[in-house]
Amino acid sequence: MCINWIKKVGYTAAHSAFTDLCEFNKQLFCCYREAENHVSADGVIRILTMDTQGKILNSNRITIPNVDLRDPKLTVTPDGQLLLIAFARHVSAQKTMTETRNLTWLSQTGHSWSTAQEFADRGWWLWRVRWYNNLAYGFGYNKKQNALHFYSGNPRRSFHRHQPFALSLQKHQKGYPNESDLIFDQNKAYALVRRDADSYSAQLGLSSYPFKKWEWLDLGEYVGGPTMAKLDENTALVAGRIVNQGQLVTGILKLNLSNGKLQELLILPSAGDNSYPGLLLKKDTLFVSYYSSHEDNKSCIYLANINIHLLLSNNIVR
Repeated sequence: MCINWIKKVGYTAAHSAFTDLCEFNKQLFCCYREAENHVSADGVIRILTMDTQGKILNSNRITIPNVDLRDPKLTVTPDGQLLLIAFARHVSAQKTMTETRNLTWLSQTGHSWSTAQEFADRGWWLWRVRWYNNLAYGFGYNKKQNALHFYSGNPRRSFHRHQPFALSLQKHQKGYPNESDLIFDQNKAYALVRRDADSYSAQLGLSSYPFKKWEWLDLGEYVGGPTMAKLDENTALVAGRIVNQGQLVTGILKLNLSNGKLQELLILPSAGDNSYPGLLLKKDTLFVSYYSSHEDNKSCIYLANINIHLLLSNNIVR
């Protein structure tokens, strides 16, 4: 079996979900949302510091009054600081949403954080940022517009539209593109985008520097909360919510970046409300954070340690 171990690391809240994972100062940092339930208006961010055995070394909590903080993501900046982003839903006293913003926090240690700062466009959900040549890039989506904008810059200073409507229903006949991830290889960018309309099939995007023109390939399969880790110039690991035997589960797949072929490698223990993984590839080990409700029907956070060589030899036939 390619799984070395899986540990439950987040379980104190009524609902713990929507994870991300990165390495910083030779430790693992996992962020996620704690709330009453999947859609409640009381979301806060929990950040765990762990060693490579999954032992929790530190725990931080970020809250803003009357704001639902959703889908936090972590990344290390080119100057060696830890950057946190999240989507903020402002809630009135009557529990109705009044506005949405994208927020960032910065930390030099991972244990104390700056005040929140807004970036990108209001109303557009900036899902994740990745760095290339000292600039951050990422896609923001808007459900009513049925579109993605591609953004670039420094999230703590100036972060603007780089390519408006990079993927949209109007231009590409692909409805409701939303959650996404990016990887860079030399002067090329690859994007993986979830969709929740018409065929519900994920899209693989390719663009060459300066990333103004995007070509899209339909993958023919649903991938929710996608994240990627590059294996080589032609291949990436993909993790996300997939459909397996009629059930939504957390899967790890191999993606051919040339032709868009997806090959299922592993289904992690998962059921019910689940997925939104974070990936960290460290030498021969793949660390995966994710959430699932397969134990006692309670949504909790898990950390998996996987042997990458055994994983890649797993060829699950659907």
